[in-house]
Amino acid sequence: MNKKQLIEMLYTKYGSLLLSRKQCAEATNCSTAKLDRLKKIGLGPQYVKKNDAGKNSTVQYPIDAVVDYILSAQVKTA
Repeated sequence: MNKKQLIEMLYTKYGSLLLSRKQCAEATNCSTAKLDRLKKIGLGPQYVKKNDAGKNSTVQYPIDAVVDYILSAQVKTA
């Protein structure tokens, strides 16, 4: 599956170009806790903060960043 197909699939499923933590975790097949750990150490998909109010800000993940993360994690075999 290529990047364009994955973006279309995720957009069809979630109806938004920005995914919540829960949606991103589901799309990347990991828990929200793991997603938070990856974010804390600078790994995982890129994200944006809404309502930048420190701990009360909302983190969302752009679909293209989630797809890039998914594709970068794939291992190609011979």
